[in-house]
Amino acid sequence: MKKFLSLVLALVMTMSLVTVSAGAEDFADDGEITYKEAVDVISALGIVDGYSDDSFRPDGVLTRGAAAKIICNLILGPTTAEALSAGTAPFKDVPVTNTFAGYITYCSQQGIISGYADGTFRPTGTLSGNAFMKMLLGALGYDSSIEGYTGANWTVNVIKQAVGIGLDDGNDNFVGSQAVTREEAALYAFNMLQATMVEYDQQNTIVVGDITINTTSSRKDVSNTTDTDGNIGSRDRKMQFAERYFGDLSEHDGDSDAFERPSTTWKLKSKTIGTYADEADATYTSEVKVGEIYSDLGLSDGISKQDVTLYVDGLKTTYSAGDVVRGSRQNVGDDGALLDVYYDEDADTLTLVQVNTYVGKIAAARKATSTRDAYVTLDVSDSFTGPGGTYDTDDFSKDDIVYYTYSYKTGEKCVESMGLAEKVTGTMSTYTTEGSVTVAGTKYNANVKSANNIYNLATTVDRSKDVTVYLDPYGYALYVDADTSVEYAVVLNYTAKAGDFNDTAKAELLFTDGTRKTVEVDVPSDRTSVSPGPYNFNTDTDGKLTKYDIVSYTVDSDDVYSLNLVADAADGKAGANVELVTNGRNTINAAVDNKANLGTSPKYTTAADGKTIFLVADTSGSKTVYTVYEGFANVPTIKHNGGTPGKVAVFMDSTGNGSPATVVFIEKNASMTMASDNQDIIYIKGNGAGQSYTSDLGYYYEYDAFINGQESTVKTSAAYSKDALVYGPIYNEKGIMTGAQSQALKDSNSNNGLGGVSNTAGTDSVTNDVIKLGNTHFAYTSDVEVYFVDVDGKLEASTITGIAADQNDQVFYKTNDKGLLTDVYVKVVDETETVTPGAGVLSATALAKDSSGDLVASVTLTGPAAGAITFNVTVERYMEATNIWQTAATGTVTVATGNSAGQSAALIANGSLMDGALYRVTATYNGGSVTSGNFTA
Repeated sequence: MKKFLSLVLALVMTMSLVTVSAGAEDFADDGEITYKEAVDVISALGIVDGYSDDSFRPDGVLTRGAAAKIICNLILGPTTAEALSAGTAPFKDVPVTNTFAGYITYCSQQGIISGYADGTFRPTGTLSGNAFMKMLLGALGYDSSIEGYTGANWTVNVIKQAVGIGLDDGNDNFVGSQAVTREEAALYAFNMLQATMVEYDQQNTIVVGDITINTTSSRKDVSNTTDTDGNIGSRDRKMQFAERYFGDLSEHDGDSDAFERPSTTWKLKSKTIGTYADEADATYTSEVKVGEIYSDLGLSDGISKQDVTLYVDGLKTTYSAGDVVRGSRQNVGDDGALLDVYYDEDADTLTLVQVNTYVGKIAAARKATSTRDAYVTLDVSDSFTGPGGTYDTDDFSKDDIVYYTYSYKTGEKCVESMGLAEKVTGTMSTYTTEGSVTVAGTKYNANVKSANNIYNLATTVDRSKDVTVYLDPYGYALYVDADTSVEYAVVLNYTAKAGDFNDTAKAELLFTDGTRKTVEVDVPSDRTSVSPGPYNFNTDTDGKLTKYDIVSYTVDSDDVYSLNLVADAADGKAGANVELVTNGRNTINAAVDNKANLGTSPKYTTAADGKTIFLVADTSGSKTVYTVYEGFANVPTIKHNGGTPGKVAVFMDSTGNGSPATVVFIEKNASMTMASDNQDIIYIKGNGAGQSYTSDLGYYYEYDAFINGQESTVKTSAAYSKDALVYGPIYNEKGIMTGAQSQALKDSNSNNGLGGVSNTAGTDSVTNDVIKLGNTHFAYTSDVEVYFVDVDGKLEASTITGIAADQNDQVFYKTNDKGLLTDVYVKVVDETETVTPGAGVLSATALAKDSSGDLVASVTLTGPAAGAITFNVTVERYMEATNIWQTAATGTVTVATGNSAGQSAALIANGSLMDGALYRVTATYNGGSVTSGNFTA
């Protein structure tokens, strides 16, 4: 979300902008006040009062009589103003007994206010913004008759002057014709305190009751040669309003608040009124691209990443999003986190301040005592977030769900603000691996601090029951309260205890909606022990928990899955042209002897129906792809062609034989095929988005795509983190693509042969009816389809002669069985503008196993090192269940003098490597970094 200035969002920001207010008035409705700084200062000076119930009522409409009182309090001070009285009625509807008679008389005689043509003042009438601004200008010394504040066009002249000197600062929605609210009056009066006074060459003496007041006015800036100069702003030898009338008030710039935002502190004598964050140059409440910040700030030159400072919750944090340049696609900030951007134009530096929003439950609400104010204690166990703590307030009750901010700044380390979380209740129809949930038809993206918790809970929710979603102030989901359900799953992995699993039994499960998750499990001991031992999860054993077995499960309140073994996995049927399942037939031919359920007491069936769930694990490629089909009419034909059999498991929820199978698992290995008659060409625009879920479709990924050159979308069972070209897609019964005859991913440099789809980098132009793509020359059909995909993902149809030389562009192409090009998609790759910080010694880094099988990292330089150089390296492992890279190890690599390469010591021991897992390494030095390609353990 880009920079915002609306009143609604300004009110949201108020919760975290004020970090100290020891001397400010504590109103019962503080949380409803948008212009907190203005109200605090104005109320501390006694200019605007609260009500007897300790409320301020910020949205209350200001009356004309109350406005006159404010002006008098500003000019005379509350004590003198309170003594004003009227000897005679100033207007025919303002008798001397009127509460505001003295104030109205003074302002009228001063020329600050005027009545109506019928001789009335209408003290209880509302006051427009135009009229209040006119009063403030009069108090600053502007003469109505000289400045044209009377007559037909008075409002134009008033607003021009008021806006020109900043009296409306802070309210971008100012409408002069609308009635002024109490907090708007406080804001404009607060701005007036900081405005410079003017004077004219005339003098008047005003007598109000028994008080004689001499006033001076002029149309030049009033000079200030007293020691109050500099109390407001800098020492400019000009008289700001507060420097004349409130000499004990002082403004202190250059401070920082609890989150390290540049701030201003207001003091009355030595007592602090409050510390308030300065208005940011740009503000966001979701993840934002660095290039967007560049544009929003209106920068003309890039800012080196070395000149960017990042604070998160009050702590200085390493900024790693690269140089701030036009078009940068690196991200900063997070969903549900307030990111304030401060640009120092003189130093050409940026300060980024991120304030996270956490969620907790009120564990206890304590009333005020003689020794302590009222306070609450937070419970941050379960799926709540943040460090918790206590917070002084009496606004909440036990078990309330609240959002809060927390500062880790030295000297703070406490809860800084708190609010009651809005909640929404309804049926959850969709959720994603990124934590977003759709409830009652509305999608709520997850707050970054809550995303994992929400996803983990959502996977266990019975979608037929209502859930309650609690939201942060920016509309992101913070917490979900819901019931769990019982389902079936296939066990993909199991460990009783191992490293990352913290000595607790864990299993990776494939659920019947096609998703996978690693969970803490409770398994009966007799299912994981054999005699004689040892127990081996990867060895098929009837009656024991082994790979690809089918289980039923329940989930308790601690998110522990209790597994009940219901079907053993074993080698499936094999042989030339053996169809394990056939599309459209309500029979299965997968298990040897047609066994189902447990091998120790088997059942038998060859039946399937429209509700049978088919789970397929395609292990024929470099990465296993899992898909789910419901019903015999939707499962594709899966055929064994001779060779190694795949694993199968069949569960039938019946006490007899021959009933339709409930769940069927099939491993499709390299000896097997799945059929497809579809010949579509699909260009998928890959990204890092996680899975989605609907009650109708189950789990899926969804991407923008071009199908046969037409803009569309495609739902898939597998993730596409990069762009891809797909030929011959295979769909399940719900329209989700589960496979393809051929496909190629961006950057893969794949060659899938005649009739297939391939990828390469670099193009050349057509010469003598031949075109070079990558390092290969191709002829093409007369009707070859050619498309360009620009950097913004837009598709443009072209011709083969429209392709020009470009070594950076990615190319996807399909050939026919003669090797002629039939389809070409060119993904345009533009070079990103950079600011070079001078670290250019890094050339490449890579991972490998040493002679002991341990994981080591190497670093290659652009040339021999003039002196020994040490690089920091970070190894990350790809967490497939959550679609994120997680730090697995750190270390260093030293390149000796005269060498151009070096290798680290063992970073991860052989025994700790996860077989089949993806790893990568990033080497950093002097502000520069290089990340390796993926390494499969």
